[in-house]
Amino acid sequence: MFEKLKNSVNKMAKESVRSYIEGRHDIDAASRRALDILDLPYDSDFETIKNRYYSLSKQFHPDSSNTADQEKFIAVKEAYDVLKSHFKT
Repeated sequence: MFEKLKNSVNKMAKESVRSYIEGRHDIDAASRRALDILDLPYDSDFETIKNRYYSLSKQFHPDSSNTADQEKFIAVKEAYDVLKSHFKT
């Protein structure tokens, strides 16, 4: 039972934003802006989105010494929140 659930969750996590969007025939403005902020193509999968988020959040985190930028950090966090909501069940 657990293995079946795990496989189902993994399959859903691998779906692309494009698959989500195709069901609605267009990309909403918030998702488009979020992908643009993360500098990702519209067919990015969740793993790509997550990796880009972690990379940018480390780069712009207020505690990082050379590249701290609180405004960019917040924008990256908000963009990730918008996109990850598409993958929640």
